[in-house]
Parts: sequence; C-alpha cells; structure tokens
Amino acid sequence: MLRQTAIIKAVTGLLKTKYSDHKIYTDEIVEGFKQPCFFVKLIKRTNSNTLNFNDNTLSIIITYFASPDVNKEIAYLDMTDDLNLLFDTGFQAGDRYLHVKNFATDRIGEKQDILQVTINIDYLDNTNRKKETYDIMGNLVLNKKLIIKE
Repeated sequence: MLRQTAIIKAVTGLLKTKYSDHKIYTDEIVEGFKQPCFFVKLIKRTNSNTLNFNDNTLSIIITYFASPDVNKEIAYLDMTDDLNLLFDTGFQAGDRYLHVKNFATDRIGEKQDILQVTINIDYLDNTNRKKETYDIMGNLVLNKKLIIKE
C-alpha cells in the first residue's frame, strides 16, 4: 500500500530540489510565513474495487506565494511552466511511479494574487485485507452444436 506520507515526501522533495530557497509549509501555518513559499496538501478519494484492491484518486494541491516585490503575473506564469515540467508525466513516490492524469492552475485569494496548482493522479492500491484463496480452474472443454432450421 502506498502511504500518503511517501507521496507528500516525494512532492516536497521535488520542490526542494528545484527551489531550495523557498520554504515549504503545510496547512497548519496560517500566518507569519515567509515569501516566496509553497503550501502543499493532499486530498485522497478511495473507491473499493474488489476485496483486494482500491481505486484511488489523489489531488495534490500546491499553493504558491510569490515574493512581494516581484511582478506576480510573470512570476506565476514562470512557476506554472516550471511546475508543469517538474511533475511532467509523473514522479517516483516510494517504490511506485505515479502518472499525472491532469495538471490545472488557478488564481485564488481576495485579489486573485495567489497561484494554486492541482495535480490529479489515479492509481490502484492493495487493500492488505485477508486474501481469499480459490482453486484455479483447469482446462475447459466446450462442445458446441450448431442446429440449422429450414
């Protein structure tokens, strides 16, 4: 089972590698943060597919606050392009490679002056429930008879 902590470590690791001078926060910090910075959070939805596997949809939400003394429009356009390249088609998280399904950007805040990027990922995961065992079917012989009525 892929743990969400492994995913957030992979995401923050990629951000730290590219932006070592930017702080990375989680949602607990609401004031006193230093810009430029990122806030990262995960939202996971799980559907039980079978007894042994779950179908997961994960939204990685990266919120970016640019430095107060820069042109925000240019900073956000550059950051959008950089993050799109950084996460491109996917990334390694633990022993799994996660493929990016969708990459979307938005402007949020009262003045629409904060960049928010949402990266969506779909993946299957083992449930780690008790697995039932079944006999494996052997050879199957099928006899077919064709009847033509005239």
